[in-house]
This record gives sequence, C-alpha cells and structure tokens, in this order.
Amino acid sequence: MKSLILDIDGVLVRDKALLNHVKHNCVQYVRHKMPEVKAPAQMNEILYSNYGHTAKGLRKAYKINTDDFNKFVYDKPLHDHLWSVLSGTQFQKDAEQIHSLIKDGWTVRLFSNSPLEWALPVASAISDEVMVVYNERLLKPDIEAYTQFSDKVKHVFVDDNLRNLMPAWWLLNWHTIHFSKNKQAQRVTTLSSIPELVMYLKYVPYD
Repeated sequence: MKSLILDIDGVLVRDKALLNHVKHNCVQYVRHKMPEVKAPAQMNEILYSNYGHTAKGLRKAYKINTDDFNKFVYDKPLHDHLWSVLSGTQFQKDAEQIHSLIKDGWTVRLFSNSPLEWALPVASAISDEVMVVYNERLLKPDIEAYTQFSDKVKHVFVDDNLRNLMPAWWLLNWHTIHFSKNKQAQRVTTLSSIPELVMYLKYVPYD
C-alpha cells in the first residue's frame, strides 16, 4: 500500500487570510484565558512554538482548562471562511491533484492538530476516500501521535513545520517532505506546491 499523510494548515490550506483568521482566534483565546498577559500574540507564538498547539501549551505550562478551545477558536465565522476557501479555484485544483493520486493507488490521510470539525470538511472537499487521523490527546510533535499509523506500511509524510517532521525522521518506513518555499534542512526533501508533490510521488522513488 502507498500511504500519503498530509498536514492541513500550511499544506492543503494555504490561504493567508484564512490562516491569519485562525491565528487571530487563537490569540483572542489566550487573551480570554490569560487577561493578565499584556502581549497575547507573543504568548500564543511561544505556546505554539514550544508545544505545537496553543491549548496544549496552556494546559501543560499553566494548568489552564482548555476544554472550550475548539468551540472558541473554530467558530462559525471561521468555518464560513474555510468553506469559501475550499470552494475556491486554487483548492479545487489541488484537490484534483490529490484525487489523481488516489486513482493511482495511494491511500491519503490527513494528520493535523486541528479538530475534526476543521479536518473533516477539508477531507470531504477532496474526496470521500480521504481519511482523517485525529486524537486530541495525541498531538504532533509528540512521538506517540505517530504510533497511530502502522509500522508495516511505508508512509510519505508532508508537513510545513519541521518540528512535526523530526519524530518521523527516526521512524521505520517513514519518508518526510517539508512543504515550504524555502529549503531549511538538508536531511529532508522540500517541495512547495501540491502539483510538485504529485509529480514527485509519481516519478521519484522514495524507498
């Protein structure tokens, strides 16, 4: 089986306005939970950089209950914004490219720290055959999150965050691709578009 594992934000969803909308909501959540913090945007960056997820950082570092994080951040205006991007020309072109891989025998799964309410619309906008792997207790880059995938199958894992790729470098049968316009690491292949990824998978051996 040919297994392709894709991140969502920064890989499949790249609209800057939408990603800024997500970030804005995260900053507002930090402001809501930590009213004493004078620079919530900077705090959000620190939490995300150190823990890979704002809510996880608040829980781990400050023992703050974040059960309402997804409801607060992924609100209706943000979901409406997401749907406008998913129905747009650029995403639809990328979706066609991903769908061509499925026709070629690839199993495509989305592996994101975003909740199912965010990931499932993205998956369904590509194909009913795209699956989502998500467990709110197992978030990248914790190594346990990667154990949700079989070690008997060879996986190609694409993420825009090098921190999320690092654990997979040491896992058996994982091939990592950094999705970025700037090459930042020698040990990992760097690609910058979905068509480039599809071309790579069709014509460049990864074993």
